[in-house]
Amino acid sequence: MHTSLTPTELDLLRHQHGTATRLWGRMFSGLTAVTYREKGEAAVHRLWHEVLTSHQDERYHEGLVKLGIDKDPPAIAAAKYHYYTNLIGGLSMEYAEESPRKAWVRYTAPMWLYDGVAMLAMPGNLRRTILGSWHPRNGEMMGCSKLGWVATKFIMEGDPYDEGYFFEYDHDLKPEECYRIEHVTSSPPHDPVKAPQLDPKEWPEARLIRARRNFSSRYLKSAVEVLFRQQGEVATLNIISQSMRLLAIQYTHELSEKLGREGNSAREVARFFCDILSCCSQEFSLEDVSATRQRIVVNSFLPFDEAPENFRHALFAFQEMSTKQINGNVRITRRSNGPTQDLWEIEDTGTWLW
Repeated sequence: MHTSLTPTELDLLRHQHGTATRLWGRMFSGLTAVTYREKGEAAVHRLWHEVLTSHQDERYHEGLVKLGIDKDPPAIAAAKYHYYTNLIGGLSMEYAEESPRKAWVRYTAPMWLYDGVAMLAMPGNLRRTILGSWHPRNGEMMGCSKLGWVATKFIMEGDPYDEGYFFEYDHDLKPEECYRIEHVTSSPPHDPVKAPQLDPKEWPEARLIRARRNFSSRYLKSAVEVLFRQQGEVATLNIISQSMRLLAIQYTHELSEKLGREGNSAREVARFFCDILSCCSQEFSLEDVSATRQRIVVNSFLPFDEAPENFRHALFAFQEMSTKQINGNVRITRRSNGPTQDLWEIEDTGTWLW
């Protein structure tokens, strides 16, 4: 049973969760892009592979049951799983069912991950790794050794969309046979009338909004955890701080417009950061020390369960650069007040700093 929201509550949920969804999604995208820039093509392929396989291990069985598709034939269940979960995550999807043993899914443009021209700068073969990490393991996860995944189109290589099909063969597959790449000149069309539909009673808008934020948060959390395992602490903190700094350069003005920031005083800067914290459901308080000095006490760092001092310092590169984007007279500093609290001081110095 899902509690109904008033129109005002639903508008607020759209605004706040939508902002967090975009911000966390861009943070995830930024981490993968900076990993590619700093560590090379092999590193971003490894990052993507481990992020996706760890997601599957944690979520697959639970998702099949929640979506009511755990009793479907393996190929149909696998295709519906990716179709539904990515629709819930906010992606544009298409589905076509040829038979109980063969079903297609498409990920249509524009890309959720690398918006704008960012897609053009990433390795063209990256989607081969992305579509070859999770999808081929569906059979293994369902205990169906005959189920394989065939990728047929890749958007980053100039195809109109990412596409592939799940197929249940007549024989058990060897591990290397679970993933094939096959060139096709045509494939079944998507029929919106016949395509699977989420039950609106089970998936009202409010639940979808919350699920989309969770979708972005899980990818961001996983990317950070995998980076620490793969790259070590020093390199990962550098990737995080660079990503946060560059994201602030690119998106501070868009965020300011979205959140309705009107001025550039220390108070407006503080309110801007408080609005972001609210959208991300953080625990915090704002102290109006004076007309030129504000203090924000931050007590949570979602979506991360743990946020050690050096990690929080790397994340804070976003606030530092964002402040510079808004007002060159305003300085923001942070200091740790124990293992779970930060103090952010925002001060208008009255003089140009940069």
